[in-house]
Amino acid sequence: MFDISAPSTYIPVIFVSIVVVFVSFLYKDSKKNTRENTVDLPYYTEISTSMGYIERNIHEDGRFQYRKHIDADIEIKNDIYNSLRHAGVLYSMYMFEKLGLSDKYKELRILSSKYFIQRYVKKLGNKGKYMVISIPEEEQINMPIAKSGAAGMALCALSNLYKEKEIDLKILQGLGEFILSMMDENGNVYAYFDLENKKINKEAEAVYYAGEAAAGLLYLYEADHQDRWLEASKVILLNLATIGKKMEMNITFDSWAALSIEKLIKNKWLNDEEKGILKSYAEQMAIPMLSEQITNRNNSYYGAFKDNVRPCSLGSIMEGLASVYFCVDNNNLKKIIFKSLSIGNMFLSKVQVKTGEQAGGLPNSANWVKPGVTPNAGIIRIDNVQHVVTGWLKFQNILKITGNY
Repeated sequence: MFDISAPSTYIPVIFVSIVVVFVSFLYKDSKKNTRENTVDLPYYTEISTSMGYIERNIHEDGRFQYRKHIDADIEIKNDIYNSLRHAGVLYSMYMFEKLGLSDKYKELRILSSKYFIQRYVKKLGNKGKYMVISIPEEEQINMPIAKSGAAGMALCALSNLYKEKEIDLKILQGLGEFILSMMDENGNVYAYFDLENKKINKEAEAVYYAGEAAAGLLYLYEADHQDRWLEASKVILLNLATIGKKMEMNITFDSWAALSIEKLIKNKWLNDEEKGILKSYAEQMAIPMLSEQITNRNNSYYGAFKDNVRPCSLGSIMEGLASVYFCVDNNNLKKIIFKSLSIGNMFLSKVQVKTGEQAGGLPNSANWVKPGVTPNAGIIRIDNVQHVVTGWLKFQNILKITGNY
C-alpha cells in the first residue's frame, strides 16, 4: 500500500555523514550545559518560574491573560485571544502533572478547562459532533470558523478530564467525530469549517492542523478505546509521511506529528510496516532541522536556529525533537538530538524573563533584551510560555531516563 523505503535508504547519505562527522564535538559537553540554573533536576527552576507566570495570568473565570509586555507600564488589552492556543496551554499544564512534577496547578487547570469548554466547545448539527469555535472579534478574522487543529488540541488538553469525571465522554467523542468529518479518505485534513456558510473550506491550508488532529485522536483513544480513533490518526500520519517523502529535505518540521509517532511507538500501536514508515518520517523531519541549529559556542545565538530566535517556535522545536529522540534507532542521530536539546533548551533559559512582575515569561523574540528592538519583541504571549515549558519538561524527562545530567 505504501511505497516508502526503509530508514537506511530514506535519509540522504550526506546528512547521515554530517551526523557521524560532527557527533563527537556536539555531544561531548552536553552534561555540562544542562547543569545550568537548576535546583533539583535541570530546568526545575525555569519550569517552576514559567508555571508561576501561567498561574498569575489565569483570571478568576479561567480565561488566560493572552498577552503582556515585559514593561509592566505598557498595558496590553485581553480582547485578542485564540481558542486553539488556550487549549495548548491547558495541555502544557497537564504535561506538568503527567511528567511527575506536581499537581500544584491542577485545580486551576480544571477551572480553565471548564471556561474553555463553556466558551469555545459547541455542538455542530444534530449528529453528535462538537467543535472548537474561533470568535471573529477575538482572532481578528472575518467570519466564525471551527479549526480541525483546535479540535485536536482540545482532545490533547481535555481527554484526561474524563477519568477525573470532569467532562462528558460525548463531548470528547464529538470532537473526534468532527475531526473525522474534516478528513478525506487519503488522510488529508481540511483546515476549518465555515460556520457562516455551514460547510468545510477545502481551499484553506494550515500546516500543523493535521498533526494536531492526529495527536488529539490518540489522546481520545486513550480515553475511549475505539479503534476508529486510532486508525484515523494513523491514516493522517501515514499520509503526512507519504507527502513528506516527496519533499525530501524541504520537509516541514511538525512537532505534533512527532509527538503522535512517539505515542504510537511507545504504546506498540503500530505494525512493522507502519513503524518503519513513521520512524523514517520522524528522522526525515529531524535531520534538516538539526542542520539549521547554531552550534558555534562563540555565537551569541548558540543553541538557536538560523533565522529563528523566536522562543515560541524554538520551544515547539524542542518539544518535537524530544519526541523524535524516542523514535529513532540510529545511536549517532540520537546523540546529536540529545545535544541539540541540551543547547536549545539552554538558549531558551537565557531568554526567559527571570525577575519582576513578568518573571517566567518568554517574549516574542530572544532579542527583547537588546536596545532598539521593536515593542512587539517584548510582548509575552501565553503560548510562548506554553511551548517552552513543555519543551523543558520533555527534555527533563529524557534526562531522568538517561541519567545524563
